[in-house]
Amino acid sequence: MPEQVYPGSRAVADRLHRDLAAGRVGQPYLFVGPDGCGKEVTALEIARLAQCRRPQACRRGALCESCQKAVTFQHPDIRWIGPAPAALEDAKKSPEVREIFAAKIEDAFYRPDFAASSQILIGNPDQPGPLTVRSLLQFLRRQAFQSSWKIAVVADANRLNLAAANALLKTLEEPPPRAVIMLLVPSLAGVLPTILSRCQQVSFTAYSAEELETLLADLHPEADAAVRAEAARLADGNIRKALGLLDADSQALRRWVETLFDALADRRSDRAVLAAEQLHTGTGPGLPGGGHDLAARRQRALQVCETLALLLAETVACRERGSHWQPRATAAAALVRRAAAQWDTDGLLRAIARVEQAKQDIDGNFNLGLVMAVLLQDLSVHA
Repeated sequence: MPEQVYPGSRAVADRLHRDLAAGRVGQPYLFVGPDGCGKEVTALEIARLAQCRRPQACRRGALCESCQKAVTFQHPDIRWIGPAPAALEDAKKSPEVREIFAAKIEDAFYRPDFAASSQILIGNPDQPGPLTVRSLLQFLRRQAFQSSWKIAVVADANRLNLAAANALLKTLEEPPPRAVIMLLVPSLAGVLPTILSRCQQVSFTAYSAEELETLLADLHPEADAAVRAEAARLADGNIRKALGLLDADSQALRRWVETLFDALADRRSDRAVLAAEQLHTGTGPGLPGGGHDLAARRQRALQVCETLALLLAETVACRERGSHWQPRATAAAALVRRAAAQWDTDGLLRAIARVEQAKQDIDGNFNLGLVMAVLLQDLSVHA
């Protein structure tokens, strides 16, 4: 069995690889598990293993030609698609799509900012873009070019729009011979019953903090060990979140949110209004750039909400556990203790619920500036 190139679930990859070797593949697979739990890298590892020509050489780290093509997204018998803006629905936008694959080659866990708000589209009838369902169906109908298997990976399949899902249903019901289709979803919510009935489910769980710490050490050995350990604790089993916490821009944004949180605890509503404007325009001190990129601004607002939710939850724990409290975010421990002395538990719980609502509003493409302005104003009131 070749060593893993993609750091996904070894148990799932081994099992499906054995099924492929024995020709026991029938229904398409539905990988179900929370974001950042390794579903996608596991699917990519299975795709690589299915095409591997020299397992012994690959086990020693010298990837065969087929594996090299697989890990650079150039293998003719492997196809990956995921959510993308409507502008990429046409085949003429292939250069922009290549930038996505270049980022995924650099970072196997990379997910474009627009993926959280875009859909998987059916595609132009004449020249469907490479990330569309029509392009995927064309791929599956063709004979395998270099191997005996054709492998399709559909990331964030819960974001298939209705036309794309309906176009895919017939193929899911009767997959072409020697074709493996893997659909990846964070949960069963929002997945059409007709898709559920046509797939065999494979469950994934979030990484443990220990697993995340090991992954971070492998991926970023240059990072401070204490910073990696804290990122693993705070990521809630999500490797993408853990990697983001190591990013310099994310660390700067976190420091900015901590200053904002301190002001909110002091009920400084003027600071809340200013912060909302800074988030909307991307012009605040210490904020990462990209003020004119809506996807980047949405992602930044979500990171602000997640950091606020973390600080609020830590403050609740601090108030409830007193001297027994063990901070997860050790760098913000003093700030949390100050907030715990100023904020009551009921107000904190209402504030956490309010932050969660704001995250849903952002995901629903509500006006970003208005959502953040109302949220921060409300948090200063809840304090």
